[in-house]
Amino acid sequence: MIRFTTFIGLVALQWPAHAQPAGAQAEVLFRDGRALMTAGKYAEACAAFEQSQKLDPANTTLINLAGCREKAGQLATAWGLFLEAERQTRTAKDASTQKLHDLAMDRAKKLEPRVSKLAINVPDKSKFDGLEIARDAERIDSAMWNRALPIDGGAYSISARSPGANTWSTQITVAPEGDTKTVEIPDLRNLPRDLTPKPIAIKPSAKSIEPEVESPAPRRSNVAPIAMAVGAVVMVGGAAGFLVWGNRTYDDAKAETADQTRRDTLYVSAASTPSFRDARRDGTVDA
Repeated sequence: MIRFTTFIGLVALQWPAHAQPAGAQAEVLFRDGRALMTAGKYAEACAAFEQSQKLDPANTTLINLAGCREKAGQLATAWGLFLEAERQTRTAKDASTQKLHDLAMDRAKKLEPRVSKLAINVPDKSKFDGLEIARDAERIDSAMWNRALPIDGGAYSISARSPGANTWSTQITVAPEGDTKTVEIPDLRNLPRDLTPKPIAIKPSAKSIEPEVESPAPRRSNVAPIAMAVGAVVMVGGAAGFLVWGNRTYDDAKAETADQTRRDTLYVSAASTPSFRDARRDGTVDA
């Protein structure tokens, strides 16, 4: 029995040696947060304050965390933290805690008008059993529908779903300060449903694209028709010229009465012209 009691006592003495002092760690993290804030490293400072508050909650740490979130542009989160600090110190009796209460209340009051808001409206026609709405991965309870609620600035995905109905989603961006956005949820039951999977079009790389070579259609050369047309024009013109020349020679032969030899020569010349000879045969020229 004595040995057993002695063993329990030894365990009790040894246990604190393995436990880490949360208060000391929280103090170091708090100091690091203050130094990081001064250096303008707000993201790292907020992480240090948050971890310090988890290890050893304190009103001073909470207010510093709220101020850090404000510096980082997370105004809605900062406003909520100032309100939480104000609530925790509302019944303060000592002067130091009362000062923290007044500080938290004043900061929250000044910050409230700057906070952006987002309203997710769900009309009565869009409400039905099983409807679930989410902002990114966070489910939005029905009590939060149709209300303009504080939100930090940033890009958000708003989605709605229900068993047996289509899933709907949209993207929205909220400004960090003084913005108000509204998203209206449609009636999922009236959305068109396409249960046929659509193939994904894969764009081939430039190296794999081979140009399509079409067989050239036989092209008719315009050279031969043009040459024939020109030849025809020349022939017609030449024939007309010969005919005029033949008529003139024939007329000169008829007019020649003094020199019979010259008259005969002109008749022979006119008769030797093919166009004139054909014209006489057809009766278009007087013999």
